[in-house]
Amino acid sequence: MSITDRSVARPVTTMMIFLIVITLGSIGFRYLPIDLLPPIEYPQLSVVVNYSNVGPEEMELLVTEQVENALAGVANVEQVRSNSAEGRSWVSLSFTQGTNIDEASNDVRAALDRLRRSLPEDADPPRIWKFDPNDAPIVMIGARSNRELSDLTRVLEREVAKNFEQIPGVGSIDLWGGIYREIQVDLRRDRLISSRLTAMDVVQALGRENVTLPGGNVKDGLSDLYVRSVGEYQNVDDIRETIITTVDGAPIRVGDVADVREGYQDIWRYIEIDDRPTIRFGIRKQTGANTVAVAREIHREVERINRLRSDLELRVITDESGFIQSSIDNVRNAAVWGGILAIIVLFAFLRNGSTTLIIGISIPISIIATFALLYFGGLTLNLMSFGGLALGVGLIVDNAIVVLENIVRQRQNGKDLNQSALTGTRQVSGAIIASTLTTTVIFLPVLFMQTITGLLFKELALVVVFALFCSLIVALTLVPMMGSKILTVKPVDPDPARRTRFQRAFERLENGYGNLLQRALNRKLAIAGSVFVLFGLAVLGFRTIPYELTPQVDADAVRIQMTMADGTNIAVVHQYLEELDQVVQAIIPQDEIVNYSKDIRNGQGRIDLTLRPPDQRSISSYDLADDIREKLRGVIPGAHISVSARSGLWVLRRVFGGGGGGGGGEDAGESLQIQLRGNNLQTADEISRQLITILERIPGVNDVERDRREGSPQQDIRFDREKIAQLGLGVNEVARAIQTNVGGSRAGMFRVNGEEWPITVRLRPEDRLSILDLDNISIRSSEGAILPVSAVVTQEFTRTPPSINRINNQRVTYITANLVSGLALGDAVGMIETELREFPMPDGFSVYFGGEFEEQQKAQRDFLMSIIMALVLIYMVMAAQFERFIDPLIVMF
Repeated sequence: MSITDRSVARPVTTMMIFLIVITLGSIGFRYLPIDLLPPIEYPQLSVVVNYSNVGPEEMELLVTEQVENALAGVANVEQVRSNSAEGRSWVSLSFTQGTNIDEASNDVRAALDRLRRSLPEDADPPRIWKFDPNDAPIVMIGARSNRELSDLTRVLEREVAKNFEQIPGVGSIDLWGGIYREIQVDLRRDRLISSRLTAMDVVQALGRENVTLPGGNVKDGLSDLYVRSVGEYQNVDDIRETIITTVDGAPIRVGDVADVREGYQDIWRYIEIDDRPTIRFGIRKQTGANTVAVAREIHREVERINRLRSDLELRVITDESGFIQSSIDNVRNAAVWGGILAIIVLFAFLRNGSTTLIIGISIPISIIATFALLYFGGLTLNLMSFGGLALGVGLIVDNAIVVLENIVRQRQNGKDLNQSALTGTRQVSGAIIASTLTTTVIFLPVLFMQTITGLLFKELALVVVFALFCSLIVALTLVPMMGSKILTVKPVDPDPARRTRFQRAFERLENGYGNLLQRALNRKLAIAGSVFVLFGLAVLGFRTIPYELTPQVDADAVRIQMTMADGTNIAVVHQYLEELDQVVQAIIPQDEIVNYSKDIRNGQGRIDLTLRPPDQRSISSYDLADDIREKLRGVIPGAHISVSARSGLWVLRRVFGGGGGGGGGEDAGESLQIQLRGNNLQTADEISRQLITILERIPGVNDVERDRREGSPQQDIRFDREKIAQLGLGVNEVARAIQTNVGGSRAGMFRVNGEEWPITVRLRPEDRLSILDLDNISIRSSEGAILPVSAVVTQEFTRTPPSINRINNQRVTYITANLVSGLALGDAVGMIETELREFPMPDGFSVYFGGEFEEQQKAQRDFLMSIIMALVLIYMVMAAQFERFIDPLIVMF
């Protein structure tokens, strides 16, 4: 007894089974996580080492190269990229697809453990982290208040952040633009000299006195008492009264040689929203949490805090869940409307309410059953899975229509309902099974794709396969069961005059098709020739279609980035950004902007525009970006200004660019990335300038920039090792003295009322105004003599690159650019390759297209292989069905 026979014979059982499926699918749909992308394991690991106050070239030599060499023996490494910046080394490992990333992480950790002794003593231990594009903040919030920014920072960290951390699914919270307190011990150079003291004497004294240590346990009768030696500072006066040394019995205290006060750490980032100082914090979700649900709770918490607190105002700046929800809604609506239109078209052709009802019931049941498989399969609701569902809606209706149409035909031939349902289903069961298999095998090769693109599309393929499987089961069970119970078929009226106008039109269409088919059979050669001509035209047309990996969708934000000479301090950047701001304010349509924020750092400033939804504005984000870009040319002489439209799809560019974090614009969202590989930095600078000139001549290529510009101004200190040794000192001690006097050294923590602030010791600002003050820094020899540091060092002004990038142990200069709307990445690369054919590339240098285009090339090869595999599998399925070797070729071609 077949599955169809059982379903028709036991209709109640069939109904209960499908009600169970509907229940499970509905519950599963409710608990399916919602995210932008599928939760795949990206085969990337990064190693970060921090080493304060070390320049890029020294960082490359002392840390980056050591880490790269140590990781050279790790298995399955496909590519090694690194970035050496001031105080930070970043090394990224890309593994071959299929590598167990947890095992790879253990191998990397073991290699780093062996390396630890080779790294500088002052360098922080290496940290390993896995790349996950879903780890970016899902909600950015701006906080404003009439309080001072330092007080607002404290409130956000100690109170507000804790409220958000209690929301289920919230992971970490990062704060930007805050101002932090510190205890400043500003040394007076003249008093240090007169007291024959150095800055290091003050640091050591503070470190000695500011301690609290455990003292063990003592017995007191029947009790054990815990002993604790409390020596930590209780107030600022304790710091002032700290004795550094005694001279002739008279103590010299910290307050005698320094000004001690509560102050603020140097500001390295300043943020404004709507021209008001703001602190911004980003909220990340936990792995596996529902992005939309977490963001919804964050919005509720923002409203609750604003309602309860009058001392601050919170505003949601960006919300990634909005793009996710709108994208998924669009795909879902497309699927729903596709199903509705399918039912309408079916009714128009069949003109039968019962058949339309049966098909209308089978479509949602197949979809709900698919949700059950998604839940039990551990998948999520995302762009790819909903895309697969939208694609599947058009396929799942086919099986039910074929079965039902044959049941109707059997009924019209005079058979009863049960017999019509059984016979009609049996006759086409083989055909629909074979049809489902041929469609399924088209998507199966996607499951074997090994690129990042393949991993993203894997979930789409699975959803289509699940939907087809569910539709096949529904067509073989539920459709014949309902057909045997509720199908009503009107007999065909033999009199053509009494048929409806639609029936007559449909008959004419059928007759016309029959005549056309007969003519085609009588002109086989002409038809075959026409087919080959059309095929050739299709191939030629395909070659002219622009291609790119990520589509240009109307973005929800526009970013204006201003980059100035490296080393430009934050106050100067702020001044020039205000000039840029006035021009931008006059350009943009104010009523279409939701948020307007400015972000200022040393050397660069940024303006971010958050736009209203596309249906609520008159201009697209790409057109607005093009308009702003054109009107900002030359506004700030010497500054590089780039304008780009950004949307939720920026995360795809982050994925295809290799995970960001390494500089070179890889995390900036630029469409185009060129890698100039070669080790000589001076030659690379010359070539990159020439390449930029070439790129700027190409229409549609804008905002061309390289990661390594003129370089940051730097005062190099050269040590006379022989003289230093004669004084009984080491280079490390002299370098630390310079660091303490200029940059400052931390001499412990000051704890009060549950808070702790660093105690920073350095020269007061007026004693470190220029490079001439460096010569007057005091050092103490091993015999106690005080002498200026100029006795053992020389100074040289240089410029250092802000960072040094490497790929597979070879230095690389990144050149990035944005493309105007309508220009596909593949077309832009083609024009650039044409321009570079005659470019004289020196020995040891080469040009590669990286980032999104590199992944696009991999994806094309992967998809080509998948298409070939799909064609082979389709042939095999049809050959098995027809039991012929030639017949499948007729269908395929």
